[in-house]
Amino acid sequence: MPESPYPVIAVDGTAASGKSTFSRELAKRLGYTYVNTGAMYRGVTWYLQEKHVPLHDADAVVRAVHAAGIETRLENGEFLFHIAGVDPLPHARESRVNEGVSLVAQIAEVRKLLVAEQQTLAAQAPLVMEGRDIGTVVFPRTPYKFYIDANPAIRALRRKAQGEVDVIQKRDTIDQQRTTSPLTRATNAVFFDSGHATVEELVTAALKHLKAAGLTATISS
Repeated sequence: MPESPYPVIAVDGTAASGKSTFSRELAKRLGYTYVNTGAMYRGVTWYLQEKHVPLHDADAVVRAVHAAGIETRLENGEFLFHIAGVDPLPHARESRVNEGVSLVAQIAEVRKLLVAEQQTLAAQAPLVMEGRDIGTVVFPRTPYKFYIDANPAIRALRRKAQGEVDVIQKRDTIDQQRTTSPLTRATNAVFFDSGHATVEELVTAALKHLKAAGLTATISS
């Protein structure tokens, strides 16, 4: 993987840990582009479900994804993602996607394809990128890494409050035990427990750490 010409802040963590809200706000404060890589896997999952591709059949999944074609780009400070020319992101939070995304995300060839797409984005703009393997696989050399987690019971309540069904502990197990790019905390990632902290508190702590680590950027209030 080539060095990125722009800084990348990697945010990894468990499902419903609040990493999306944290990452989005951190990107806003820094003036960076926010990229949710989990949405890419969710978008692919939705597409496969629409096409009735069995998610347990890795070969069928890989064939379908390659045939469909993936497109990612940044436009006007926003992340855009299409599969087969369709924007799947409006459907990314559907319950059936929650149930199937970990199956798709554990397929090595799918991860290889999407990771390559994610890495190309760093040539376009400074990023706050969140997911499960950003600090360990996608951008392992970035010095700016955070890992966010919370008690599973708290995370399950968050999903319920959002009106979504998500089997938190099952997803944790699949994500952490998969052979390819398992969810794990990078050794140099700063750990945040989001269970009893506000987003503002976490972002303030992150900005303080980034400044101490030498990141220079205009920070808005």
